[in-house]
Amino acid sequence: MIDGGDFDGAKAYKDSKVCNMLTMQEFHRRYHEETGITFASLYPGCIATTGLFREHIPLFRLLFPPFQKFITKGFVSEAESGKRLAQVIIISVSSRIITELYPL
Repeated sequence: MIDGGDFDGAKAYKDSKVCNMLTMQEFHRRYHEETGITFASLYPGCIATTGLFREHIPLFRLLFPPFQKFITKGFVSEAESGKRLAQVIIISVSSRIITELYPL
């Protein structure tokens, strides 16, 4: 665990997301100017129907997806999260192509 504590699956997931974001920020800081590569991370939303919560009690696994969907409105399907990622990539690539074709 990032804080040296005992293993907890949900915290390990959260820690890994923070580490991923920090790694991408550092890669961008170090290598973007030299390579022109944009390093980024994306939070696709709460995908509550994956196996991520398999270690939680059954009642939590039953109630969490509808809670996210109807109460917090934070639920995102796996298909929607993939769509969001694709949109970010398409917009990024399209912007770069347009900039190269029509420089200011």
